[in-house]
Amino acid sequence: MAIFNYKKREISAKIVYYGPALCGKTTNVQYIHQKLNPRQRGELVSLATDADRTLFFDFLPIELENVGGFKTRFQIYTVPGQVYYNSTRKAVLTGVDGVIFVADSQTSMRDENIESFNNLIENLKYYNRDISQIPMVLQYNKRDLGDVMSIEELDQLFSPYQVAHRYPASAVSGQGVLETLTTCCKLVLQDLKRKSIRSDKPAAQAPGGAPSAGPQSVPSSGPTAPSATGTAASTPLTGATIPGPETVSPQPAPGIDDPTEISAGFKPEIVQIGKPRLKDSYTLTIPLRLATDADQRNLLSVDITFTINGILEKT
Repeated sequence: MAIFNYKKREISAKIVYYGPALCGKTTNVQYIHQKLNPRQRGELVSLATDADRTLFFDFLPIELENVGGFKTRFQIYTVPGQVYYNSTRKAVLTGVDGVIFVADSQTSMRDENIESFNNLIENLKYYNRDISQIPMVLQYNKRDLGDVMSIEELDQLFSPYQVAHRYPASAVSGQGVLETLTTCCKLVLQDLKRKSIRSDKPAAQAPGGAPSAGPQSVPSSGPTAPSATGTAASTPLTGATIPGPETVSPQPAPGIDDPTEISAGFKPEIVQIGKPRLKDSYTLTIPLRLATDADQRNLLSVDITFTINGILEKT
């Protein structure tokens, strides 16, 4: 769900890299971070352990050109690939606006690719989201290796999911990396434009002649993907800007700084996970945005702080 900050005149949209373990998600984000103009990219934060390359997420905001008077900010996340980190993968998908699924082209990874894609579908259902309604791009990574499936075999493997955009890639060399992200960003922006057009239609008259309240944020039901496929779908990112729709006209709404009482009987839902902040060597704070009603019109800003009290030694 894209977040409009009316005080800062910003639109924040979220793109998540998904895929099986060690398929190249983190390598994609690291390559993008290196190639983008430093004035456009934020700090790349990686939470990892020896057991997993991406235990929680990599966070990378990319600021783009103004859209309808709003500065566009993309937040790029990756998820851990291991099955036993599914709760983390599910949390990272909260409020997602677009997905890049990184498939491992190696022949031995056929089953893992499908298992991971089906897991993506199930985790989206947890948020009542339909994968066919979310902007999505497939990336066939590791094309530089020897024993890989052909593009035709991969197309057949993913044909039941009807994802129109796919790119052969090598995250290590950078082949197809920026093209993949550029296409996903454009699909997300096009989706925002369509929703803004729908929101600009005259509001239905409430009883008594007063117009009903407009939406306060744009939910993330993605576009039907265009029919173009392959590496010629769009111009890749170069570190300058990504062309977006000419106008986005969000409806005025209170920001997350306006506290609102939680609707009766509704359990608050996480809609966005912010950038972790290290206060000192023992304290980590993670900001969250919580929806306080089923329509996700009212948001609360919450900080969760973790503190290390001590280190226990094995005896």
